Amino acid sequence: MLKILIATVLFISAINAQFALAASKEVFPAQPALAGTMLNGKPYQLDTSKGAVILVTFWATWCPTCQAEMPTFRKFYEANKKSGFELVTVSIDDAMSDIDDYAKQAKWLSKDNQGFPSLWRNASDYQDNFGKVFATPTVFLIGRDGKVIESFKGGIKAAQWKHIKALIQKHAGPVKS
Repeated sequence: MLKILIATVLFISAINAQFALAASKEVFPAQPALAGTMLNGKPYQLDTSKGAVILVTFWATWCPTCQAEMPTFRKFYEANKKSGFELVTVSIDDAMSDIDDYAKQAKWLSKDNQGFPSLWRNASDYQDNFGKVFATPTVFLIGRDGKVIESFKGGIKAAQWKHIKALIQKHAGPVKS
């Protein structure tokens, strides 16, 4: 009887583990969409048809990892933008005043000189289909085919930057206009 009980518990545990694994797989939007007004007041709409590798990062001014990582994002963008790389940052802060206060002290964020699109997710005209973002930073990597390849939660590791660089170099060249 004990053997049957142990076998039953192991079987149920194995089934539960399979369901948990299936439920944990991320489902990405078939066609990523993102639109709104950038922090500099200009309209923005994500265009995945240009053949660029796009990194969309959701961040917050109160996130220490985000603060530490943003200069790296900017440097990576500057070094790779001519090879068909785009960066889009989306703040999930509750108040625009939090972003304004942060912009005054941050060297990478400037409303007047914005090298890449930066948006505020709580703006009235903002829309996306990336779902609920629970962790910051959360990054979505979109391939040249316009589909989300993967996402990263937390800081991007050196191996992940190398992977992104390899994707950019795979078919390097300027994006379609």
